[in-house]
Amino acid sequence: MQISLNIKDEVYKKLVGAGVDMQSRVNDYLTSLVNSKDTYIDSKQFREDKKHFNDRLESIKSGEATLMPHSEVWEEIDKHTSSH
Repeated sequence: MQISLNIKDEVYKKLVGAGVDMQSRVNDYLTSLVNSKDTYIDSKQFREDKKHFNDRLESIKSGEATLMPHSEVWEEIDKHTSSH
């Protein structure tokens, strides 16, 4: 397969002048994208996190759980940080 890239002339001249192997660099870059793309989204940890947050959201929507007022949250944070 062949792909064409639009590269500004001045950038292209710098790359050629520096001896950069564009084919290898582009292949390496694309391979790294494929290998790292959505690593978290495809993980077991993501599925567990998603379930946890969806469960918490449902408990709030159903009234089973309530949210703390903003000021109370900061009081709890201050208590926790001052005790450590």
